[in-house]
Amino acid sequence: MHKKQGELTLPLLSIMMRAMSGALEKRVDCLEAEILRLQSQIYGIQAEVKHFLKRYLSACPACKKEFDLLVNHYSIGLFDNLVYVKCPHCNKSMPVVDQEDGTVSVVLE
Repeated sequence: MHKKQGELTLPLLSIMMRAMSGALEKRVDCLEAEILRLQSQIYGIQAEVKHFLKRYLSACPACKKEFDLLVNHYSIGLFDNLVYVKCPHCNKSMPVVDQEDGTVSVVLE
């Protein structure tokens, strides 16, 4: 059997496959490390968002159910320089005030 010029032999193919396999494994390891780093950043951002959104949770004094003032923004109205919001559960109208820490809350009667 005659070898043509540029034809790869079985040992040469084996060496090339091992080299490519090592390079691919190294690349996969790098990508896995990057994915773990990004996941950690995402978890941190999610925690910050949850903390931010928690500032706008309030409980209705009438029905005692909790609701998000930002989600229910469609029911906000201005009357006598006070902001009122309606409870999405019982439709009770309540005044909302700013707190010193930057949060808002329903005025308890």
